[in-house]
Amino acid sequence: FVPLFAAKTSDPTHDCAMVLKSDKIFALMQTGLVAQGEALVKKTKAVFLFNITQKGKIAKSWLVDLKTGSGKVEEASEGSKADCTIKISDKNFIRLMKGKLNPMMAYTSGAVKIKGNMMLAMKLQKLTKLVMQAAPKSKL
Repeated sequence: FVPLFAAKTSDPTHDCAMVLKSDKIFALMQTGLVAQGEALVKKTKAVFLFNITQKGKIAKSWLVDLKTGSGKVEEASEGSKADCTIKISDKNFIRLMKGKLNPMMAYTSGAVKIKGNMMLAMKLQKLTKLVMQAAPKSKL
């Protein structure tokens, strides 16, 4: 017997067992960092926290460390610290990473909420390119 889902946390707004479409994107980021992480870290020098929402509630949080070593992507733990926190729906995150959602339009319309250093959010275009290089569009 192998459980298909992890036990739910006591926080109903944060279900770690949930599988989101954006999970694949974060896996591709990690793959891209293996090849180009050190160069990206030198250019970016920041830690990002992505709060991915579904139905208006945070479904999963990811920490993208582009500040140390060759970078890393991992599920965020409670109390994770970041230079820039981005809150976006699963659907809009996919659209953003595919280049189908303009980051400035998403921010001004409220589809993306940013806390912390706003200028760091502008560096995320490099991360989008990394994802696109790591996988053909058909895989997204």
